[in-house]
Amino acid sequence: MSAAPKGPPGLKISVVGPSGSGKSTIANYLASESEGSSAFKVAPTYTQTVGCRILECERTIDGPLMPIELWDTGGSTDYESCWPAVMKDTDGVVLVYNPENEGHVSESGAWYDFFVKNNSLSDDQCIVFAFAPNAQPEIRPRTSPKLQHLNVVNITIEDGQTLLHQFDRFLRQVKKKLDTKAKKTAEFK
Repeated sequence: MSAAPKGPPGLKISVVGPSGSGKSTIANYLASESEGSSAFKVAPTYTQTVGCRILECERTIDGPLMPIELWDTGGSTDYESCWPAVMKDTDGVVLVYNPENEGHVSESGAWYDFFVKNNSLSDDQCIVFAFAPNAQPEIRPRTSPKLQHLNVVNITIEDGQTLLHQFDRFLRQVKKKLDTKAKKTAEFK
């Protein structure tokens, strides 16, 4: 009996950031079939993610559908002991913070250091969503100095299509980085 044909390898993406920043809202939208909706839903009451939850979806990234795992990570330091397991074999990081919350702005640099720099990921393997659910367009969101060199995408609940477009662009960057790394590794064998 032959094995079923194996599809393309998937990507593991860690969704991280301060507690209450909107990580689960964004992860839910990215993992859902929301292609036709420009706005996404924010839960009426806040529910803290305990530890980590894994959402699965598929995205078309320069070819066939690719499986994606979104590791939605609880932002409380109570779960810090779980973070090394979340980061193991991660291919990219989605960092989410609320730019209207001064604590989130200052914390976001530490999240970047822990999940990107400490794990030898390149800046191409990180995207930052400054998620201000009800922001006014004329107000410029604040960004931590540690994040200013990154792709920081300012979004509100009305920006679902922008979120999807930027996420797909990010996935293409991550895949390209991993393909280049695999090619270099194969050349040295």
